[in-house]
Amino acid sequence: MTTPVPRDQQAIHPARTIPLLASNSHFTARLGLLNFGIHDQCSHMNSPYRHLLLAALLFCSHLACLAQPQWRFHLAFEDGTGARDTIWMVYDTAATNADSPWPGPNVDVPLGEGPVYINESIFQVFTYNALGQQTKTDAFPYSAFPYFSGTIVDAINWVFPLTIRWDTSLFNAPYLPYGQGSIGQAYLGGDYFFFHSNDGSKLGFNMLLTDHVVVEDAFLLFPTGAGWGPGNWLSVDRIDSDADRFTIGPVPADDRLNVRSNEVLGHLRIVDQLGRMVHRTHHERAEASIDVSGLQPGTYVLVGEKGIRSGRPVVFWIAR
Repeated sequence: MTTPVPRDQQAIHPARTIPLLASNSHFTARLGLLNFGIHDQCSHMNSPYRHLLLAALLFCSHLACLAQPQWRFHLAFEDGTGARDTIWMVYDTAATNADSPWPGPNVDVPLGEGPVYINESIFQVFTYNALGQQTKTDAFPYSAFPYFSGTIVDAINWVFPLTIRWDTSLFNAPYLPYGQGSIGQAYLGGDYFFFHSNDGSKLGFNMLLTDHVVVEDAFLLFPTGAGWGPGNWLSVDRIDSDADRFTIGPVPADDRLNVRSNEVLGHLRIVDQLGRMVHRTHHERAEASIDVSGLQPGTYVLVGEKGIRSGRPVVFWIAR
């Protein structure tokens, strides 16, 4: 006759284990395990509890199906010695903007935007979070899609040739919120790539045309910038949207840029092609005239607190 093993000493069957689910992706991946063990789990329960467990699992399954998956894009760097490092660019429903909620600065530590240790004796790439700390990840909320601007990439201790790789197919991932638009231009920027454009545009290196670039040598490669937006984001000369109800002009600007909205403008900032904030101001009115006389001629992005931020950053340029 076999002696029963006390229940607290029994081996736990994998199908009876309900793991703590930390993210949407892990949640979806574990659903098969949960569903596989439903019958086994419920067989030890009275009928009312069994029904409650089944209802809870079905509800969680429904939430997992509705959840917006995280979009995670990489810029993978490899130098001439074979040393590698990576920058991550993320869309996530939980992400914030650098100064939204106001007044910021906001750093999405759970998404990887927290500070990282940079070993100054080896090849390293890094970007900067809203606090100016070195990090490996730049995260934007899905409400910013299809725009992603302001990622500065810097590096130390690299040896040429330097290869940069990315996954071009991610620009057309099926779960992106295409109701907000689509990515029509995606560029590596900075001094080197503006002079080594691969599409003749002189806007930078077009990441939509290939999945890598090899830099054999360069006098000034870093810092470089990375960003993207809809097809007309670098050729817009005026924004006048019924949805956002704001306009800017004149474009090109000279010494002043006029901004008008149907709501209080709030905080505005101007970012250059490398993602550096070059001007910051706050307005309690629905229109403003911004002094840009101190900015050099070139292309800039205006980011605002209202419709400009939540919908589309506005690209303009200064010519004198």
